[in-house]
Amino acid sequence: MIDLIKHSKTLQHIIRMVLDPVNYLLKKKNRIVLYSNWGFRDNVAYLYKYLIDNNYNENNEIICISNDFYDIDKNEIKNVSFKKSGFSTLHYYLSSKYFFYCFGGIPVKPGKNQVVFNLWHGMPWKKIGLLDGDNNGRKLDYFTHILSYSSFFTPIIAQSFGVSEDKVVTSNAPRNEPFIGNDEIQKVEHKRTIAWLPTYRKSSKLSSKNGNSDNILPLIADENQLAKLDKIAKANDTNIFIKLHPLQDVTEIKAEYSNIIFVDEQWLSKRKQGLYEFLATMDALITDFSSISVDYLLLNRPIYYILDDKESYQNSRGLNYTIDDFLAGAEVNTFEELCDIFEDESDRFSELRLRKLKEFYDYTDSGSKRILEIVGVEK
Repeated sequence: MIDLIKHSKTLQHIIRMVLDPVNYLLKKKNRIVLYSNWGFRDNVAYLYKYLIDNNYNENNEIICISNDFYDIDKNEIKNVSFKKSGFSTLHYYLSSKYFFYCFGGIPVKPGKNQVVFNLWHGMPWKKIGLLDGDNNGRKLDYFTHILSYSSFFTPIIAQSFGVSEDKVVTSNAPRNEPFIGNDEIQKVEHKRTIAWLPTYRKSSKLSSKNGNSDNILPLIADENQLAKLDKIAKANDTNIFIKLHPLQDVTEIKAEYSNIIFVDEQWLSKRKQGLYEFLATMDALITDFSSISVDYLLLNRPIYYILDDKESYQNSRGLNYTIDDFLAGAEVNTFEELCDIFEDESDRFSELRLRKLKEFYDYTDSGSKRILEIVGVEK
């Protein structure tokens, strides 16, 4: 029901006419709500971990709401409750002083003295929100605060959500906690490890009649190329961990490989890891237009950008910045250049990464700690 409301401008208008004034007047309980309608992960999951690790639940009631909690430990944690998303979500939104989310959001304006914090899920290299042509004019300003890493991103964040810049809070992200102070690689094995996180593609196929811009894996035309990549990785004692976008269908990829491992949220939860704890163990990152490259800068390890479809991507989805604004590593445009990554252990871009880190981050300490202090959550 909540998702239906969010995607219907008429329903939003009706709901807001009724609930906006009600929410403004309702007295709020001193309660912390962490909400995600797309699995309990990313910034809300890492904020939850920080709250528990630092004993905020001793004197605060914490409600976690999601459609999927994966394998999270729910056993007798003091003052913590886990709720399946549904109509109760609206109840907790209307009755709680602190409401944090990174996927979803409730299309009702915050009440008097209520904190509604949109943690979002990455800095917007790609066009998002009101700047995305697929938005259809929906209002997105139902929060009191929204996250930005630095003044570099703040204007675009404000424009994307249709708010003034005084609603934008500059801080590191909760999900980046595993990267803080991680100067040494916490390796899980002796092999070189590379994570490959492509951004969302419309296709569910390895090959496409429309060219590589629609392929589920950019630069990979078919299973034969994937097998060749696996062989090269094995010869260079390297494991490649591929995590596709959560909306991506991987049913076409049926073969098993020796050095290519496909990763998803279930794979991580079985190993009692979040994505960012896992990434902290990787020697390098392959990505493209994903904001994960901004986060990975905190580790100062090699980043490779697959940008063979940059013109078509720019023309379809659209970018907020130029390629040069974001690039902090080698650009990869052909399958051959992709294969070369696994034979190249040089690091030519360390200084560039440090320059981009200073540009993209105003703060590199704990984002969870800073955010909780800003909004007034006390232990």
